[in-house]
Amino acid sequence: MAAGVSRTRTLMSGRFIVHVIALVGWLIAAVFAYAFLTLFGYFGIGFYGLLLLFICMQVELEPDKASPDRRSLALGFFKLLGVGLTVIGFGGFLLFQLG
Repeated sequence: MAAGVSRTRTLMSGRFIVHVIALVGWLIAAVFAYAFLTLFGYFGIGFYGLLLLFICMQVELEPDKASPDRRSLALGFFKLLGVGLTVIGFGGFLLFQLG
């Protein structure tokens, strides 16, 4: 063993564990969205967008002691994502049903 090199075991950092949990959550959400797409087509994507909007509104109406600035940034992103999914889903549904 070289001088000055210690053989200690390092544990995973908390940040890495949080990133892994977030990645697993996004993977589950992606599988759920893909299942909706394959089962229900574009209507499923529109429904998924409405579900996301509903969850955002429930979180926004819930009283919490979190910082309003930080919370509004995250909610704003997910509300826009929900609106986008809803428009794309129901727009695609109408396009392919009427076209």
